[in-house]
Amino acid sequence: MGKSAAESSNRKKSSLLINPKFQWTLIGYASFIAGLILLAVYGLFSFGFHEFVSIGTQAGLPSDHVYFQFIRMQETTFLRVIAAIALLIAVILIVGGLIISHKIAGPIYRMQKELTTMATAENPELRNINFRKGDFFPELADAFNALVKSFKNKK
Repeated sequence: MGKSAAESSNRKKSSLLINPKFQWTLIGYASFIAGLILLAVYGLFSFGFHEFVSIGTQAGLPSDHVYFQFIRMQETTFLRVIAAIALLIAVILIVGGLIISHKIAGPIYRMQKELTTMATAENPELRNINFRKGDFFPELADAFNALVKSFKNKK
């Protein structure tokens, strides 16, 4: 069975992707910065492990010494922890980024939709708009509603 227009409209309203280009760009920048930070941490610790190996070599320890085994074990554990943290950060950035960017893109989308409707209507109806609780830029709706009120008072 085909979906009704109301069902399709409701599905659109519940989507976290209102402006995919903006939202994925925002998430991409945040992910890039997080990646740079993780890369810096990895580089710092890799340098430290390399220094520990150099110290063992300079001390004349044989390559199969327990010291080197310990360093390799610690490095492996560190790499696993970094990989797990990177995965967790990726999930948090994607989910959190979608939620936060939705609260930014939603009000802008709502305002754009209302202005387009008014601009294309033969006899535009001036009406107030409201944003969802928790959306950013509530002052945008307030300013728009003040404009509507001033136009209605002039009639």
